[in-house]
Amino acid sequence: MARRAGERPNILWIFADELRADALGCYRGGLGPTHTPNIDRLAASGTLFRNHFCNSTVCVSSRTSILTATPPQENGVHGNEGAWASFPLPVRLDTFPEFFARNGWRTATLGKSHVPKDYKPWQAENHDGASMHGFGLDTDPAGRAPIVPQGIPSPVGGVFPDREFFPPEAVTINAIDWLDAAGDQPFLLRVSYLQPHTPVLPPARFRKMFRAEDYPGHDIPRADQSAFDDAFAAMVGGRELTHEQMRRAQADYHALVAWLDVQIGMVLAKLDMMGLRRNTIVVLDADHGASLGENGLLSKIVFAPQSQRVPRIISWPGRVPEGAARDDIAQSMDLARTLCHLADITPPDGFRGRALFADPAPAAIFASVGSGEKTSRASAASNKGTWRTGAGWPRRGCIRTDRWRLDMNIRIDGGAVPPSEEDVFLADWRADPHERHNLADVPANAAIRTDLERQLKKFMARSREPDFVPVFSTAESPEFLPPRIAKS
Repeated sequence: MARRAGERPNILWIFADELRADALGCYRGGLGPTHTPNIDRLAASGTLFRNHFCNSTVCVSSRTSILTATPPQENGVHGNEGAWASFPLPVRLDTFPEFFARNGWRTATLGKSHVPKDYKPWQAENHDGASMHGFGLDTDPAGRAPIVPQGIPSPVGGVFPDREFFPPEAVTINAIDWLDAAGDQPFLLRVSYLQPHTPVLPPARFRKMFRAEDYPGHDIPRADQSAFDDAFAAMVGGRELTHEQMRRAQADYHALVAWLDVQIGMVLAKLDMMGLRRNTIVVLDADHGASLGENGLLSKIVFAPQSQRVPRIISWPGRVPEGAARDDIAQSMDLARTLCHLADITPPDGFRGRALFADPAPAAIFASVGSGEKTSRASAASNKGTWRTGAGWPRRGCIRTDRWRLDMNIRIDGGAVPPSEEDVFLADWRADPHERHNLADVPANAAIRTDLERQLKKFMARSREPDFVPVFSTAESPEFLPPRIAKS
């Protein structure tokens, strides 16, 4: 039923995993054809943020930052190890779903969660459809045609048979059922899809829409690359994929995004059918993006724009500017204060970030990834990837301003990074949108480099650390280990 004017708004938060901004038609300028008409219509009905960046380029730390509205430096969750069974969470912070619940909203999450075990921020949870497993790779790999790189043994391309039920569609079914039973209490509902995260296995009817020859494969312009990014590319195995495999993987990723767009369209249609659209704030965003072959990169982790830049669309008819596209820098942890402002409730002082429709843009935003311990690896799930000196994989920090991005190694083997291993990368992203040119050693940039390094080190120095980071074992986080693929 429609809600009366003046009542508190509902909030529908649609959340994706590894969704690049440029894979959506409304963001333009990607690797090849896109097909996202439902998301594009959502953008036309609201405000799109072009320069929106996550606070950590890996699942668990990014998700924890969004929910708590704090950076990893405050919440102490620096990588996917944060969701492991024995991870000692250093502090349990308030989350914005809990805050909304205390203020009268009914809260629920459907689909993927992937946060530290100590966090149960929702009144109701249903994780059906969120698993990386159950796609038949263990029984019929040939029928899925998986494209599997060596470093991350989870398909970056492939197909799912149309004759079988596609497990992630359970998220959409549950969302529609949940809305049916929503009642009159204002709600905060998160619909959280694993897709387009690996395993990238779009249903065959979607795969047929996207031709491999329409994508560049390895023919993406080469870029300067930090040693950090280069080592991750070597570990993840993108360079070992053939040109045709890479093209097919890029097409399959976009096919899976097209599938996601249809799911989102069905959820939005349900909202419209119930007469709830005008009193519902709709948010679409993601935890981070993904590389699709740039300089041999796959997955996330790095601060290159395809990995750190994520979509954010906010729509509320009559209350949020429609058809607007903003260029000011924004960050993932802005969501809490933004929703509080739109819902007309005062946020707790501990929520960082800003209200995007009320507060000015900051001078700089910060992000980091990785624990920087001796046992740290570039991929926590596959336990692969050490630093070039033989040390554990470093923590890397990033600062962005309205013109510059600087990232560098911040912590290694639990301590300070020697100057020789700081590995600084500096890009002028206004002049170089793909951030392909490292300007760190250009003499004319010496002053800006020094200033950005100082700001970044000062911010990262106050970081909260867990008592220990668990050593990898298959028992720590079985649900998010790569799927088992039978030998065909």
